[in-house]
Amino acid sequence: MKEREVGELQTINQQVMIDLIGNDHNEIMRFQQQFLLQAKQSLQHIATFYRTEQLAKIKEEAHFLKTSAKAVGAEICAHHLQTLENSSQEQDKATCKLHIQSLSEELKRVYHCITPNG
Repeated sequence: MKEREVGELQTINQQVMIDLIGNDHNEIMRFQQQFLLQAKQSLQHIATFYRTEQLAKIKEEAHFLKTSAKAVGAEICAHHLQTLENSSQEQDKATCKLHIQSLSEELKRVYHCITPNG
């Protein structure tokens, strides 16, 4: 499968969850809310790993969250997580910081897409 261009990615691609579990709105919402909780925890872990210069752990945490992001259709988030994985593997702390900031901003957009009245 060809990697899509960043401009083609969506904050939340609802079709991903529909394809995965069907058009059960309540079940989709449950998965999305679980993702938000996981993302909050993972972002906190990533920030701690960044401050303590544990870049290998950043890579692991980013990879873990990327799997969930893809499952709920958080395409831009998954992209930022992949770039964070790459920069942490290259031990590029300055670039990691930029990707962590981008990830944090995108997670706010995901929250507003998922949460009613968010």
